[in-house]
Amino acid sequence: MEHGAKPRDAATEIGCDPSTARRNYAKLQKNPDFKAKPHRPGRPHKIHERGLRQAERSLKKGECRDAADVKQTFFPEAGESTVQRNLAEIGLHGRIRWAKPHLRDEHVAARYAWGIEHANWTVADWSRVVFSDESIFKVFGSNGKQYCRRRTGEALQPQNVKKTVKHGGGKVTVWGCLTWNGPGQLYCIDGNLNAAQYVKILEDAFFGTLSDYGLSISDVIFQQDNDPKHTSKTAEAFFQANNVKKLPWAASSPDMNIIENAWHHLDKQVRKRYPLPTNPNQLWAALEEEWRKLDLGYIRWLYESMPNRVSDLCNSEGLWTDY
Repeated sequence: MEHGAKPRDAATEIGCDPSTARRNYAKLQKNPDFKAKPHRPGRPHKIHERGLRQAERSLKKGECRDAADVKQTFFPEAGESTVQRNLAEIGLHGRIRWAKPHLRDEHVAARYAWGIEHANWTVADWSRVVFSDESIFKVFGSNGKQYCRRRTGEALQPQNVKKTVKHGGGKVTVWGCLTWNGPGQLYCIDGNLNAAQYVKILEDAFFGTLSDYGLSISDVIFQQDNDPKHTSKTAEAFFQANNVKKLPWAASSPDMNIIENAWHHLDKQVRKRYPLPTNPNQLWAALEEEWRKLDLGYIRWLYESMPNRVSDLCNSEGLWTDY
């Protein structure tokens, strides 16, 4: 119409009533942007960018622990799922907390010093170390939640049921060690471990392991943690009498002991068995069998990780590592 067309012709071309064409043309002459929707303030967003930045800083400082804390502190009017979604959109996803030992200042300092002392050790150096530890295994695993993937109506199929035994089903406590040449002897601990029994384990299982692999005491460096039974006068007398060279150890450092990974692997292998052990005797038999089956390639891969573990420990200045 602005080019001289009649309202009736313009209306026919665009398929509307001539009066509608005239009315809209008049509006267009008054305001070229009359079709644009006017800004309507409406209800303000409950989650705002400034608040998210503050929440992120608070989470990094440990002032807020999770989305529930963020909601209560910064966005009390918003729903928790809304807060969770907005946090995820800026890269702050919900994750299960890693379980790590509590580290006091003296632990951090000792770990850092230990890392610096062993920073230049090569895989060849670490291959001389016999790593040792005790571990507890429970019949049917932990008391925590277990998850499975299943369809509706399959809840009671055997593979989807967490099987429990009255009074917990029992447990087995073991001592074991790892060498560069393979797994050492596994020892079942009867009752509560004391210093005298620990020395008996060393005489039987540690020396037995050296004999199995044709190693002499001068070939190896023995690693143990600082448990009072390990550092008792009885144990120290044994080490001195037998010229056992020990690896100095920093407290609260399971991440530097590769046998911790082997324990986890062992537990997984036992849980794969069918049927599962239903009492301590069956569990011990399964542990012993699966321990003997530990792959040498896996064990050496653990040894080869030691330089990186120590490097991570130094980089964290004695704090936790990813191991």
